[in-house]
Parts: sequence; structure tokens; C-alpha cells
Amino acid sequence: MTTLFTAVLQAIEARSRMALVTRCPGRFRNMGTPPRQWELPFGPVQFALGKLWDRVARQTVYPLKEAMEVPARVRWCAETLVPGYRLAVIPSFRQSQKAVAGLAPDGRAPSHAPVHRRFQGFAATLDPVPDCTHRPGPTPAAYHQADGTQLKLQARGHQAGSADLRLVVGSRTPPAPWRCSTTVSGIPGGAVAERLRQRFPKPPKVLVSDGEEGLPEALASPDTLHQRCLVHGRRNLPFALYQDGYLQADRARIERAFARIPGLQLCQAELARLDPTDKATLREVLAASEQAFLALKRQLPELDFPHTRAYVLGLIEDGLASLRHLLATGQTIPLSTNRLESIWSRILLRLKQIGCRWSAPGALHMLAACLVYALHPKRYAEAEAALRGEHLPQLSVLITSLETVWAS
Repeated sequence: MTTLFTAVLQAIEARSRMALVTRCPGRFRNMGTPPRQWELPFGPVQFALGKLWDRVARQTVYPLKEAMEVPARVRWCAETLVPGYRLAVIPSFRQSQKAVAGLAPDGRAPSHAPVHRRFQGFAATLDPVPDCTHRPGPTPAAYHQADGTQLKLQARGHQAGSADLRLVVGSRTPPAPWRCSTTVSGIPGGAVAERLRQRFPKPPKVLVSDGEEGLPEALASPDTLHQRCLVHGRRNLPFALYQDGYLQADRARIERAFARIPGLQLCQAELARLDPTDKATLREVLAASEQAFLALKRQLPELDFPHTRAYVLGLIEDGLASLRHLLATGQTIPLSTNRLESIWSRILLRLKQIGCRWSAPGALHMLAACLVYALHPKRYAEAEAALRGEHLPQLSVLITSLETVWAS
């Protein structure tokens, strides 16, 4: 295999050299053939790389580089592909350092530039969303969780501000595994909905989100049940009070009144312990929650608490949606976006550390590969080998779309 690869490189270099000399006679002077070695999946390849001197431009020219992209460093194949997406899902910085040291034992770890450049070319064809529409039963659009994060963007030569990187995961039923439904980078929430509807024409039955402005309106339909994440609901109350100018010493009474709302203090295990057939208990919990909401509302005059009042009023309808749904149908739904947050936690740190500033397509490309590694850890070896061009017995063709990886 190495002999065949070397012969191909020699033929490409000879043809490129002949084209340069024929096009510009007398312009180029031979400068020898410095040896190069590449560590490829099928073994080390040694090659005498031809070098010419351009008398007009007064610079060195490599004929092989004129015909194809040849990396400047010795290690370029696995070492520039693997770290970009493997380290993106290692939560420990110490473990990531060990991984880099293992990939480049002599200390010459790949720089960020070749990692990004090679990953962009590969990941442009990735699709992290599996096609589940042919399977029987409810589609993954039945239950959705949506969340996002901010990334700094970089255009050519200048900063381009920041944009929201959003991720939507879907499940057929609440206990079922959650799969990626769509990813999108950009400000408008309508872009998320447009990508989502291309996969799943029907709107979701249930949507759980942190209440980000514009996202529920973009993803939900009039028939969709929107449940606000109760973890974010409790966590974001101090921020709303801070926007109204109330510091920690001044907001204690509001937080105590908020804590007296039983419907917002439930966790998923407590909701599961509620008996759907015990309608009296469910109505009692729902009535107590609504009364506590009214008591809290009276403590929040609009003139003094504009942000907090608007925030609490939004929680009255969406925060208790799970209780109303359980009372009406006897079915439990997720109370939080914890499963989605768990997916974010596996990829977000490295996504932001590998590149401090991204282009919008670049962020989506890296996220696409990271999701496969975060959600399907058992397919690591197969995916890495396919990316490097190896054929494994488990894979009949090279992966050009991650449908193969998603299939289990």
C-alpha cells in the first residue's frame, strides 16, 4: 500500500513539474529533493519532495503542493483529524492534555489551524440528524427539548459579533433515548423551525425549553404543550430581580414566596410518584400552586418589579403545564431540559476551547461530529477509522453521512 501511494505521489509531482516548466521556461531552478515522511493509517510513507526556486517571485515552489494540498508538518492525517472531535468531548482538561501527548509523543502536537482546516473540509458533508421518519410509531418530533448557547463569530480578518448556537433533541416518548433533531447557528429562532420542519413536518406534541425569547413561538404550534424548564425557572428568578435593581438582601421575601409554589418545586421523580388516578390530590396541588402565584403577584407591583413580574406571569402558564397535562391525560412529561444540558456539558467546553471564535458553518460542523461522539460512544473506533479512510468489517463504505454511525 505504501509503495502504491508513493508511486501515485511521484506521478502527480512529475506531471505538475512538467506543467510549470512548460508554462514558464527558464523561470524555475531545481533545488533538490528534501526527504519527507508521513504517518498514514496504512503505515509510514517516505517521499523525496521536489523543490524548485522561482526566479521571478523569488520564493520556493513545491510542484506537488501546486497539484494537491501537502501539509507542512510531518504528522498530518490522524493527528489533525482526531484531536478536533475527540478532545471536544473530553470534559477533563488533564485528560485532553494526555490525549494530545499520546497523539504526538515527541511534543509536536498539531496546531489549531490544520485541525480547523481539515475538519472543515470533512465535516461539510456531515449530517448529525438521523432519518427516523421510516420507523413505525411516534416520530421523534413528539417530544422536543430546545436550548442554545452563545459563540463568538469571526469573519475574514475581523470579529463578527456573536450568535446563538441552538440544539434541539427529540424523543418518541419521554422515557426513550433523546436524539438530535437539528442544529443551527444564527440569531432568529425561525431558522431552527425551518430546519426542523424539513425533517419532521408535524410540530412537536410537547416542547420543553428554558423560555428563551422567540424560541417557543418558532418551534411550537397552537396544539403544542409548552413546558418551561423548572430548573431554569428557579435559577433565573434572582437574575430577573437583579434587573429590577434588587440585590440579595432585598429579594429574600420574593424568593421565599416563590419557594412556596409547590408546582414549581417538583422534580421528575416527585412527579412520577404522583398517582394520575388521584385527581383530588392533583387538583389540590394545582390549586395551591395557583393561589401561591396570586400571592406572589400581589407582592410584585409592575412599577417596582417590571422584569420580575413579567417573568413570574410567564411561569404561571408554562411552569404548571406538566401538572395540568397529568391531570387531563394521566401522562407525565419532562419537567426540565436536564437531558439536553447533559449533552451540552459533554461537548460545550471543548467546542468553546478548541476555537475561541468560529464561523457559523464551522461551529455547526464541529457540533455535528461532537454530537455523534457524545451520543454514541460505542461507535468511536468505527467513526475514526472511517474518517481516516480505513475500511472496517463493520462498515461497507466510507462514511459520507453519519446515517451509518447513527444506525445501531
